[in-house]
Amino acid sequence: MNGTNAVERIWMSGGAENIPTTRAISNHSNARWVMLSCIAIAVQISALSLLGRHWFCGCGTIEFWQGTLDPMQNSQQLTDPYSFLHFAFGCGLFVWLKMIRPQWPLMRRATYAIISSMIWEVMENLPFIIQIFGAEGSGMDYYGDSIANSLGDTAAVLVGFLAASRMPTPVTVSAIVALEIVTFIMIGDSVIAGLLRITTSTSMI
Repeated sequence: MNGTNAVERIWMSGGAENIPTTRAISNHSNARWVMLSCIAIAVQISALSLLGRHWFCGCGTIEFWQGTLDPMQNSQQLTDPYSFLHFAFGCGLFVWLKMIRPQWPLMRRATYAIISSMIWEVMENLPFIIQIFGAEGSGMDYYGDSIANSLGDTAAVLVGFLAASRMPTPVTVSAIVALEIVTFIMIGDSVIAGLLRITTSTSMI
C-alpha cells in the first residue's frame, strides 16, 4: 500500500516525466538504425573509391536510366536493368528477415537490408568478380560499377524492401520470380544466371 502511494506521489509531483516514454525509446532506436545505415553507405562509397571506381560514367553523360547495351555505360548510370534484380533482392531480404526475425522492428530490418546491399556492392566490384561477370557474363560487358550506379542499386534494394513490407508474401514471391524472368529476357542475365557463373568459375580454379 505504501509502495503504491509512493508511486502515486511521484506521478502527481511530475516525477513521471523522468520515465522514458515508449515513443522516446522508439525514436532513439530509429535514430540508431538511421545512423548505422548512413555509416554503411559511407563505407560503401569509401570502399568503391579505394577500388578505383569513379562517381559517374566516364563517357561524360549522366542519365537516370540506361537500358541499351553499351559497353561504355553498362552499370555506369544511376539505374539500369539490373536495378530490377536489386529491387527483387530487397523484396527477398524482407521476406527472409521477417521469417527469421519477426520480432525486429521494420527500421532494424531495413538497416540490415542496406548493410547486405553494401557488402554485395563492394564484393561485385572486386577485380576477380568483375572478371567473372565481364568475361563470362551477359551481353552487357561489365567493368565495374560507378559509385552513382552502386548507390542506385542500394536504393533499389531499399525500395524493394519497403514495397515488400506492404505486400502479402505470395505477391512478393511472385514479383521476385517475375522480375527475374523479365530481366533475363531483357539482357540475358539474372540472379540465378550470375550465381551459376560464379559457381562454375570458382569450381574451375
